[in-house]
Amino acid sequence: MSQLRRWPWLPSAIAGAVVFALMLLLYAGKPLRGIALASAVNMACVAFFLIGGMFFAARLATGQGPGALIRPLIAGIVPFVGCLLVVVISRQLTLPDEPFSESFLQDGLGRAVIVYPPAVVIGYVAEFVKRARLSMSSSRQ
Repeated sequence: MSQLRRWPWLPSAIAGAVVFALMLLLYAGKPLRGIALASAVNMACVAFFLIGGMFFAARLATGQGPGALIRPLIAGIVPFVGCLLVVVISRQLTLPDEPFSESFLQDGLGRAVIVYPPAVVIGYVAEFVKRARLSMSSSRQ
């Protein structure tokens, strides 16, 4: 539960809201239901978890211990699973006639795969920077 407090809610919400607003502009003049609503929600979800996942991975990095190789991978799983669940649920709610397998395999996994690599890369970069900072501060003493 303490890890949930580390999630960057504000940057994530801003990213999701901006993308949702852009999607509304894209679909201006058309009724926002069905595939249009599903697409807008999916893209906002991807932005939410993409930005949030990168911040989350950077916050989890400590630069200490053997967990430095594992932490970024685990930090990337959080936005991956979150994005997968939200996309599949939103697709099933907005497009009830769509088969679950299509929602899960094409849309859910397709969107979730996008948010995993940036979170992992940022996590490793943050681990490296924090480890370098720790080694430089210990060498000065």
